[in-house]
Amino acid sequence: MESLRWGIIGTGNIAHTFARALQVAKKGSLFAVCSRSVETAQSFGQEFDIAQDHCFGSYQEFFSCDKVDIVYICTPHPYHHQVALMAIEYRKHMLIEKPMAMTQSQVQEILTAAEREKLFVMEAYMYRCHPQTLKLVEIIKSGDIGKVKFIRANFSFDGRSLGPSSRLWRNELGGGAILDIGGYPLSLCRLVAGIETDKGFANPTQIKATGYIQPDTKVDEWSNASLEFENGITAQVFTGIFSDSDCSIEVLGSDGSIKVNNLWRPDLTQLGAVELEYTKYGNQKEIIPIQLQETNLFAIEADAVADAILQGNHECKYMTWEDTLGQAKAMDAWRKDIGLTYKED
Repeated sequence: MESLRWGIIGTGNIAHTFARALQVAKKGSLFAVCSRSVETAQSFGQEFDIAQDHCFGSYQEFFSCDKVDIVYICTPHPYHHQVALMAIEYRKHMLIEKPMAMTQSQVQEILTAAEREKLFVMEAYMYRCHPQTLKLVEIIKSGDIGKVKFIRANFSFDGRSLGPSSRLWRNELGGGAILDIGGYPLSLCRLVAGIETDKGFANPTQIKATGYIQPDTKVDEWSNASLEFENGITAQVFTGIFSDSDCSIEVLGSDGSIKVNNLWRPDLTQLGAVELEYTKYGNQKEIIPIQLQETNLFAIEADAVADAILQGNHECKYMTWEDTLGQAKAMDAWRKDIGLTYKED
């Protein structure tokens, strides 16, 4: 096998984005789609040239299709756990949209089942696979900015126009800022704080957070968290779905700093150039452009997944299982500190 046949579960915005990515990916193609409505699945299939008999309105029929090698699970967050366990039952490899599940215990259950069945699974933090992120890691690891002291990372947008029908406004659908996009800056801080370790990531020893939970919707509109790591590194993250802030990241070291203005979606150049700003203290800022052979962020991710599976691996080096479990634990702690709960807790 030299290429993967993908099936997508869910037909929302991110499913369309990933389907377009598979049109340019080098090691995978879109073969099937599943939605709770066969009509919705067929409409999606027409848009992406999927055969009508590969457009399913039943999970069981979808998973029974033995020509699907891997499934991309992009349903609303609360359904990830159930769908992933069903995928494992039918022995399908998985790429699961972040967060992998609602809680650390659900994530652990997915990973334990996948390990038992020797299946690939990855949490879809696609920015981790991108050359811009890899260059950031390379520079920090080289020691060019000295010892890392502090990390600042933001990700937010103004989602008020989406209205109360949006899943972002609905607690029962895992709405709110932390679960939707807060995981990005959190995972970046964990990545940078652990670059010098064998694992390549670190888990915070302490999380102190504030935020605003909307009384009617019971979702967090915004939150910020201060992180402390065992090696003395500290970090500050901010996320919000009702506040459009600077979405940059900055890493301060003992000898210099690095700033990236567009780390999360480097495929969207309107959000900023694909480059790093490197400053050696006492010198002028240097711009380091990133040369790309492929600009589609999700195609890069899909090919990274394919590389891992075709090499016989059950994990992707850019987001390992242990990393994902640590991420889930930190997300739980962040939510707990501001009193944000869901029925899965």
